[in-house]
Amino acid sequence: MPTTYHRVACSDYLVLCPHAHATVISAAACISAAGEYIIAQEKGAFRALDRMETLEYEYAIYGNTIKGRIAYFVGHLKRRLT
Repeated sequence: MPTTYHRVACSDYLVLCPHAHATVISAAACISAAGEYIIAQEKGAFRALDRMETLEYEYAIYGNTIKGRIAYFVGHLKRRLT
């Protein structure tokens, strides 16, 4: 059994997904609206995704295509400039 689970939350840290996902990719499938994101739950405590989980999230959302990577990069730039 995994010791870390992934859940979908919204911007005020409210957990929206009633079930725990063993992988980031399976949790990403539960995202249904803008502003929702994935958090990790480890030993009952919530935490931000680590580096590898973040890469898995980016792959789940943007894929491994040039168009997907450009969309990620542009979104990243917009967040840094605001």
